[in-house]
Amino acid sequence: MQPSEEFEQNSFDRIQCALDIVHTIDELEDPLQSRSSTPKDTALRILEAACKFYDADWCGLIQVDLDLRLWTPFWWHNTGVEDKTTILTEEFESADFLDRWVLAIRKNLPMVVPDTTVVKDSHPTEYNLYQRLSIKSVMAVSLEPRPIALLAVRNPKRYLHQTSMLRVLAYVLLASYNEQKMLNRLQMVCIPTTIKNNTDIYISLFGQLQISTSSGTLKESDYNSPRISQLLTYLLISNEKAHSSLEIAQALWPDDSTNPAKNMRNLIYRLRQTFGLISDAELIVSTASGYQFNPKIHIIADYQQFDEFIRSASAASSIINRVELLKSAIDLYNGKILSSAEGEHWLIQFATKYHIAYIGAVNELLKQLASLHSYDLLNQYAMRSLTIAPENTKGYYWLIRSLKAQGMDELASNEYRLAKQKLTDNEYLDLLDLLANNQE
Repeated sequence: MQPSEEFEQNSFDRIQCALDIVHTIDELEDPLQSRSSTPKDTALRILEAACKFYDADWCGLIQVDLDLRLWTPFWWHNTGVEDKTTILTEEFESADFLDRWVLAIRKNLPMVVPDTTVVKDSHPTEYNLYQRLSIKSVMAVSLEPRPIALLAVRNPKRYLHQTSMLRVLAYVLLASYNEQKMLNRLQMVCIPTTIKNNTDIYISLFGQLQISTSSGTLKESDYNSPRISQLLTYLLISNEKAHSSLEIAQALWPDDSTNPAKNMRNLIYRLRQTFGLISDAELIVSTASGYQFNPKIHIIADYQQFDEFIRSASAASSIINRVELLKSAIDLYNGKILSSAEGEHWLIQFATKYHIAYIGAVNELLKQLASLHSYDLLNQYAMRSLTIAPENTKGYYWLIRSLKAQGMDELASNEYRLAKQKLTDNEYLDLLDLLANNQE
């Protein structure tokens, strides 16, 4: 082709591309403005438009977890007669060998592979994935402003390097994705912490007392009374429904049991005055048997949630589900139950039970993250756990192993020194033995 002819052809291609962009946007205008369309309906129209613009056989929104280095298709459009997406892909695909893709996602750069055979020798595992998914060419862009997902096009036959249109579609698609995620959260009615009306109350005991209603949240300091926090905690964790003033006083303040009925009335009054800031309901009521939580309100506590997450994690068949459930349980734990009353005889057994359970959950999570090579996430959870449970030998073990695996020997040495300061001599020797034998 002569230079002039090549110039004319390139000019024609650019004009045709511009016309196709305008045409695609025009076709999407009505569906995007429709009030009756669900987020998924809108997303599928966008994916179909991308397939048509690039003359591709598949286009999909792919969820990406850079910490766990996993990805999975979320929505997609397939132009073929038979859709094999769920057959060809695993529930969660590993991105361990997709370093080029991970780097592009982190930097919000487009990824374009015009011919997958060119990576056959340089990136054989990446090429094997392309073969399994019938990918001859592929292009993708991140959903900005943060890389939570990719918009990918398989086997485009034209405009392979025209990523600006794909970015525009990704920007529009992000709105549908975020809306769908919001709807999913609202529909998760099985989560007991969802406050749906003025009778729902969520009580957090891990670390400090905190009470939330549909109208707001009260922290332990808002009550300005350690005894109110102790009273609420005692009634919540007690197996009995109601307790007399004398029983409460003898259990909580045995050295000060003079006129317990009057003291209790004063406490309840102060409690109601403060709790009234966020609810019209009475939190504690007086019955013939004594004081108890109002049976007309629905209470869920963080330690109950913790139990549910741990039980579900134990029964999870997928390592990914197990990791997510363990993370959910661990994220709830901000310290020993009512840490301001740590050491009180009536609380020791209950608080110790959950502290031990927390350490067990953390160690299991760190082990699973290590098996997934999710070192950034492992470091994050290990370091946070050691601020809460500095006596946890295995917390140091997994953190040091992770840092060494990442070539961060100096940081690993720092953790050795911290462990020696925090642990007893026997615990430190146990840590050295674990690391020497690479045990779990």
